[in-house]
Amino acid sequence: MSATGVDVQVVLEGGGVVAAAPTNVIATSSTDAKNNSLSMDTLAVSVHHLEHIFLEEVYSFTTAATANQNPLSRDSKIYEIEGLRGPPGVIRTRGTNTICPVDGRLGASYVHCLQGDDHVGEATHMLSYSWNYTIGDIVDTLSDFCLQNNLNPKRTYIWMCCLCVNQHRVVQNSAQQKSGMIASAKVDFFAIFGERVKNIGHLLAMMAPWKAPIYITRVWCIFEIFTAHRTGGCKVDIVMPPREKQSLEQDVVDNGEGINALYETLGNTKVEKANASVESDRLAILGQVKSDVGFAVLNNLVNDLLRGWMQGVLTQLVETRENTNDEEYVDFCNHIGVIFNKNGEHDAAMKLHQTALTICESVLGENHSAKAETYSFIGLVMGSMGDYEGALAKYEESLAINLSALGKNHPSVANTYNDIGFVLSEMGDHEGALAKYEEALAINLSALGKNHPDVAASYNNIGGVLRTMGEYEGALSKTEQALAIRLLALGKNHPDVANSYNNIGVILRNMGDKEGAFSKYEEALAIQESVLGKHHPEVAATYNNIGLVLDEIGDYEGALAKYKDALAIKESALGKDHPDVATCYNNIGSVMKAMGNYPGALSKYKQSLAILVCVLGKNHPLVASVYSNIGSVLCSMGNYSGALLKFEECLAIRKSVLGKNHPDTKACLEWIGCAKEALQQPSSCTCIRQLCCFRL
Repeated sequence: MSATGVDVQVVLEGGGVVAAAPTNVIATSSTDAKNNSLSMDTLAVSVHHLEHIFLEEVYSFTTAATANQNPLSRDSKIYEIEGLRGPPGVIRTRGTNTICPVDGRLGASYVHCLQGDDHVGEATHMLSYSWNYTIGDIVDTLSDFCLQNNLNPKRTYIWMCCLCVNQHRVVQNSAQQKSGMIASAKVDFFAIFGERVKNIGHLLAMMAPWKAPIYITRVWCIFEIFTAHRTGGCKVDIVMPPREKQSLEQDVVDNGEGINALYETLGNTKVEKANASVESDRLAILGQVKSDVGFAVLNNLVNDLLRGWMQGVLTQLVETRENTNDEEYVDFCNHIGVIFNKNGEHDAAMKLHQTALTICESVLGENHSAKAETYSFIGLVMGSMGDYEGALAKYEESLAINLSALGKNHPSVANTYNDIGFVLSEMGDHEGALAKYEEALAINLSALGKNHPDVAASYNNIGGVLRTMGEYEGALSKTEQALAIRLLALGKNHPDVANSYNNIGVILRNMGDKEGAFSKYEEALAIQESVLGKHHPEVAATYNNIGLVLDEIGDYEGALAKYKDALAIKESALGKDHPDVATCYNNIGSVMKAMGNYPGALSKYKQSLAILVCVLGKNHPLVASVYSNIGSVLCSMGNYSGALLKFEECLAIRKSVLGKNHPDTKACLEWIGCAKEALQQPSSCTCIRQLCCFRL
């Protein structure tokens, strides 16, 4: 009995054969190395202890205060197991009568109450998680991690803040709003946390539920995964409960809509909007992030990490199905490939589609429908990457198989005609594209009826190519037909209806009706924000369209704001190296040029160019357009020789991709002529200085 009348146990880190020291027994350390400050800071609980001891403590825990409440279970969240605002829970109760070996005061952390190498040891991993997670999910995740990596649960020690930070001190410091994770608000978070992560060397970031991870809404979690990645010598693994893996796999089998939504959610990771249990922690972390690396750098890096995790999870799902039925495996590879391509993972998509094609060719036969479908998917990826010649070849191979196997009036044939039409339009062959779209329309009308959404899509495609050809009245008529069908078949709040409003807005803008265009864009935006959320890439596309209208009427400040809104969404949702992000940089550069900010414009164009060359290659039409824009701004700065080089690079690409007779190629020849004239007579040549920049 102590002088205060309280039974006190002093437990130092150490070996032994029992999980905890009994009351009134002073346990001594059997390993001197565990008594140094490093060990004290990184002492951790074994997975075995969590599985067999801690869970039992949770199940059996009861106090007078909790006697009439629902018992704790596997589904209890950490903050229910140890609430910190009421009487001691499972975690604090364990150390209530124990002297803390760190500060010599009564009340120790949970980990300091354990003995025996099967239960406590130097941390091998740190768990980054939320107190909103259930204890069952946490234990299952760690058990599965050990199983998948052939680790001994008795020698795998997990540093968890709830068990390894002294929660008695957290409660005692609550009046000062301190969490216990840090010593004070005036600390270098990166240095202190980074040192702990570096010493442990392996961070496990736990994602649950997979469709909308709580993890990315918590400021500590985002900060932890960023710091671990930033710290040299620290490995980062993203883990999730086995039942969440099963749910994710089922979503992939069903339709993949949850996966697409997850990609969008990951893209919306914003540390500045994340929460923390202790407000002073949140403010201190955000303050240091802002002054150190900046929110954008942190958000983009975390987004890239999480997208990489999802790619790995989906790839692993494919690998687990390698021994299934050949046709089923082909379908699954293509299905995952489509998800990858839709979310900007083009290389991963191509790899899976090529795997599917190999199986089709070796097992399923030359004219199997799965082979035709796989060719179309490969064409889709090639088109996304700007390889239109390659895409066209794949679509034509798909068409040949479908015509042979299905006949000329099948909807699948119509779909392939639409695909071919799109590629031809991108290559500048608008007459050829129109012919293919009209063939698709005829088939769809015959096979599906006049009010089918696919018929609306055909009208929409025809309207788009007519607009490109300058036939605005015809384009408007076809696009309005598409809208009427979509309203009837899909309802007024469908994303495809918003798409029609956007397309009508583009045509009206081309016809000079800026006010009408603006109105249609606002109708599209209202639907998209309601149905898709405010951070969806399609919302960004509408912001871009609104920016174009404002740009054209001379409201450059308004246009710049909209372009920046579009950039923020696309950079977050698609990753910083996506072509759509490059488009935003280009448009920002163009409005900066119009405002006379030539250095700023040049900087944005160079950012756009770097992304496009990296993702699409040097021989893409968009790359050519940005070269011409760089040439334009160099002219405005009086650097005619530099401009000439950029125009010549633009010309080389356009000749190669679009041909020498394409209007864009001919325009480039005119710019080169003007640049040469400006070099000879700078003062008398005005046409080159007035060259407008492309908006993309």
